[in-house]
Amino acid sequence: MRTEFCIFPLILMLGVSACGEHKPRVDRMTAELQAKYKRNPAPKQPYQITLTLADAPGPFAKIEGSVYYEARDCDYMPDRIAGFFLTPSINLPMSYTKVDETSYVATVHADAMLDEDYLGEGICHWQLTSLNAQLKATGAEPETNFIASLMNEDVTAQRAITNYYWKERYPRSEVTDYPDMGEEDRDAFRPEIRDELFAITLLPRATTP
Repeated sequence: MRTEFCIFPLILMLGVSACGEHKPRVDRMTAELQAKYKRNPAPKQPYQITLTLADAPGPFAKIEGSVYYEARDCDYMPDRIAGFFLTPSINLPMSYTKVDETSYVATVHADAMLDEDYLGEGICHWQLTSLNAQLKATGAEPETNFIASLMNEDVTAQRAITNYYWKERYPRSEVTDYPDMGEEDRDAFRPEIRDELFAITLLPRATTP
């Protein structure tokens, strides 16, 4: 089973919030560490991400995304009293450029972050964990946020992932700013609405620096 991109920050947020009174210290240390993380000045592992729409119910004026990196061979304890560990992580924005009415492209680097000793305990090795695209009809806050994602294994295998979404949720659903991550299997939808779907495909391709 694939783990969706947006779950990572959510799990982290829930875990931190469970610390109650420790949360301000956790947030402060995490922010201090993130300020020390460095971008790789000469990345050599670019990937072009092509986003393709099929049967979209209307235009999408806002298409943006982000790419999430972790240094999984490192961890730190932000609060010794709370007694839990976190993994160094950072979320970087990615920009999609329009090619035509149904396709957009963006470039990410698997080695965008610089491997370095950030914790005083040895080199932390960064890895692209996941990336996503977020689409809204006009960009207005109440509109549905249609989300498509790729995991690290999808990117490195250059594997296209297609997600399906119910057109009825465009431009907005009953829930304000509803995060719709879609389904990879059309059969996950009720039979009576399977003809009312549109698709978002993300295709990663390795390119040259």
